[in-house]
Amino acid sequence: MRFLASVLLIVACVVACRPEPVLNPHKATGRATNVEHAQEQAPEGTVQARDGSQFELATVWRDRRVVLVFYRGHWCPACKHQLGELEKRRVELGNLGATIVAVSSDSPADATALHRQLGLGFELYADPQLAVITKWGVDDYENGISLPATFVVEAGGEISYRRVGEKSSDHPTMDELLDALKR
Repeated sequence: MRFLASVLLIVACVVACRPEPVLNPHKATGRATNVEHAQEQAPEGTVQARDGSQFELATVWRDRRVVLVFYRGHWCPACKHQLGELEKRRVELGNLGATIVAVSSDSPADATALHRQLGLGFELYADPQLAVITKWGVDDYENGISLPATFVVEAGGEISYRRVGEKSSDHPTMDELLDALKR
């Protein structure tokens, strides 16, 4: 009887101590109704700059090639790693004619804090209502965040590369991204 009680106690502790998944602390409420999924042309939309001002995302790829990254949030270790790797290779990506831009459901304040923490030389934008994230078809409304996704948008708005992941660590390697830019 003591053995069974001990086993049950251990099982209860394991279940109770299991770590909860990390979710967006700023989870959006409600679902956007105007959904456009990205096919050949990059969807337009307004995001928030780190200073809180409105920014039309399509202005970035009007005249230049863009690596557009949708990341889950400032709290996501895999996202921080990806953004850090992009920063390490920013000059190399720039030599291939690409500007890096990243968007999440974070608030502008959280985007600013992450930008400073990682010492990024490219811009982070906020989409706390998931309006642009939804237009791109990379929304994870269950968790109020975006799926991890990376796109290459050519000057003028044509999408030449896309990778949409299912979990936070599912993003292209730098070699895959560089190959996509060299095509």
